[in-house]
Amino acid sequence: MKGFLPTMHRFRTYIYPLWMLSANLITRLGGMIILLLIGHHFAPDQLGAYFAAVATIGLAVTIAQAGCGLLLIRLYQANQRRAAFALCALRLTLAIAATAFVVIMTDIPPSPILLMPMVAAIAPDWIITARGQLSKIALIAVLGQIAGITVAFVAIVTQSNLALFAIAPAISLASLIAGALLALRDHATHPTAITKITRSPMINLIGFTLLAGALPNLDFVLLGRNLPDAAHANLMLAQRIFLITAAIIASISAALFAKKQAGLLRDIWLIAPPLAMTAILLMLPKTLALLFYGTVNADLVALLRTGAFWPVLLAMVSRQILISQETENQFFPGWICLALMVVSGVLLPASPHETDAVIIMQLRLSLCLILIAICHRNPILRNKPA
Repeated sequence: MKGFLPTMHRFRTYIYPLWMLSANLITRLGGMIILLLIGHHFAPDQLGAYFAAVATIGLAVTIAQAGCGLLLIRLYQANQRRAAFALCALRLTLAIAATAFVVIMTDIPPSPILLMPMVAAIAPDWIITARGQLSKIALIAVLGQIAGITVAFVAIVTQSNLALFAIAPAISLASLIAGALLALRDHATHPTAITKITRSPMINLIGFTLLAGALPNLDFVLLGRNLPDAAHANLMLAQRIFLITAAIIASISAALFAKKQAGLLRDIWLIAPPLAMTAILLMLPKTLALLFYGTVNADLVALLRTGAFWPVLLAMVSRQILISQETENQFFPGWICLALMVVSGVLLPASPHETDAVIIMQLRLSLCLILIAICHRNPILRNKPA
């Protein structure tokens, strides 16, 4: 018995990301149920419009969060509460501005989906993560998905576009309410306080967080904007499958960051799930298309197989971001990479076919990985002696 308890404790230190992974799996399971429901009851052009709106509003959510999610966790752990709540006020301001921009510059119809940036800005899940209460993130995910599935059923029964566009915001609003109740209800002490965070690491961390948040949506929006309608719809349908892995990577990264995990355990947790997804995309793309959308559209199947390495490349970039984001670096590579990705995405000529766009996306992820790794390993850029 004496040896059993330490063994169990050691085992739990290895599997703590499972709480965040289980929350994500709950989210993905709910997402798959929603996809199966609406994928078989709405026309491809309706689904394409909805997914395009979700992708666009996802960028607005990224702007609203201001790359501060991980910084908020560190500020809470360092007991810098005033700075943390000032950042939340900034996030809300940015959310209002981003929503106004989306309304003015896009053709997204007035719908509850426009609330998502403001909901994301004030979501208190960072408090729960900073306290190390990762099991409660799973509970929030359950409640959010129940709300989303309920609205999906309403959309199917009524065949209402408004209800269709209300699915994603229903998940966000339910998660916000659940997170707020849990954060206010439990005032447990946070983990051992860390050293006070100074300005330069803050800037570096924000840049990398913005980059990590933008990567899953950025290229799909920028490189897909000039595609023909049918090709764009296929790209948006494929993105929903790719985003399953992106969400898993994000949740695991958050757990590893909160626990300051390094070494082999970090690499296994980050690389293994995307590697499995790559294998599935290579071997069973037709099955995935049939499962999610009830179709064996040849273009969609080819697109999934062409983009099979996107999950692994995103995981490798995320791993390098996790390594580099709290390192002193005068070059601020997160900001540089984000600027290069946006500018080059806007300036690149329109892709003639959706498979070409996905190939370019994977090349861009590879270049992003190389640039971050070079900046991290260069002692001059890191303000360290050679």
